[in-house]
Amino acid sequence: IIRLPQRSTLLDISLHRKMFIRDRCGSIGDTGSIKKAGELAIECRTDEALAALDNAETSGGFSKYMAGLERVGILRDAGRSDEAAKALRAYKSHPEVASSSDEEIEESLTNFVDELRKKRKQRTGSSTCPG
Repeated sequence: IIRLPQRSTLLDISLHRKMFIRDRCGSIGDTGSIKKAGELAIECRTDEALAALDNAETSGGFSKYMAGLERVGILRDAGRSDEAAKALRAYKSHPEVASSSDEEIEESLTNFVDELRKKRKQRTGSSTCPG
């Protein structure tokens, strides 16, 4: 598993390295917004986290793919299952994702949500958001 330098996202990027190399994205895109989204999700500020991911996706490059998958994890963490399922379908609809198996994607999502909740518990004493 490859991780971005300085842990700029909570999401493992092993799924995306194949896409990045194959597509020659040319740029990383807005990884700062991805990092911000993770921090906002830890603070249970889900809608703000999703807005940050919108910025990352719009920036294109490698961040587009990372943000798409991280969106699914943040929605799952927030208990927004229908939205998460829709976001996962949208993510999988990109031809670039075809090289990733469903098992790889689910493992990455599980790891992301587990890490998010671990960090939240360390900071707040609770792994889940109120409500």
